[in-house]
Amino acid sequence: MRKKIRILSIILNLFLVFMVIWAVLHMYLIRGQGNMQVSRMAVFRYFTVDSNILCAVTCLPVVLGQMQVLAGRKEKLSHSVILLKYIGTAAVTLTFLTVMLFLGPLYGYPAMFAGNNLHLHLVCPLAALISFLFLERDQQLSGKAVLLSMLPMLLYGAVYTYKVIIIGAENGGWYDFYGFNAGGRWYISLSAMTLGTFLIGLLLRLLYHAGRRKSS
Repeated sequence: MRKKIRILSIILNLFLVFMVIWAVLHMYLIRGQGNMQVSRMAVFRYFTVDSNILCAVTCLPVVLGQMQVLAGRKEKLSHSVILLKYIGTAAVTLTFLTVMLFLGPLYGYPAMFAGNNLHLHLVCPLAALISFLFLERDQQLSGKAVLLSMLPMLLYGAVYTYKVIIIGAENGGWYDFYGFNAGGRWYISLSAMTLGTFLIGLLLRLLYHAGRRKSS
C-alpha cells in the first residue's frame, strides 16, 4: 500500500508540473484568458502564476525523493523536501481561496476559470493539496514552518504594494488588477491577506499532522 501511495504521489506531482508548464507557456507565448489576458513577461505579475510556478518547482524534489525511496536508497522524504512542498502548497491554496472567496464574487467565476485559468486557479491547487495532505506524510513540521509558508505572499505583497500604491499605473507601475486598493484601503487588504495566509499555513500544518497520526 505504501508503494502505491508513493507512486500516486509521483504521478500527481508530475501532473501538476506538466499542467503549470502548459498553462504558463500558453499564456506567455499566446495570451492569457479570463482575468489574466496578458502575454510575455506581464504574465509573471500575477500571484496566480508565481505561486503555481513555485509549487511546481517544489514538486520536483518530491518526485525525485519518492523515486529514491521506491529504489531503496532512502527510507522516506527528507524534511527539507516536505517543507518546500508545504510552502508551495500554502501558496497555491492562497491562490485558490482568494479566487473562490474574493476574486470570483468580484469579477465573476467564468473569468476565473476561463481556459488555462481553470488549471492555475483550481486543478493545480487541488492536486497540490491532495498530494501533500494524503500522499507525502513523511515528516513533522514545526511551528516555524507556518511563518516560512507566509514568505511568498509577503514578498509578492511588498512588490504589489510598490508597483500599485507607490509607483502607480500612471508612472509605469501596475494597475490594481486584484482590486486590493479599492477606495484606497490597501492596508485592509494587506492585513487580511497576511492574516489569511497565516491561517492557511496553520490549518495545512494541523491537517498534515492529523493525517500522519491517523496513518501511523
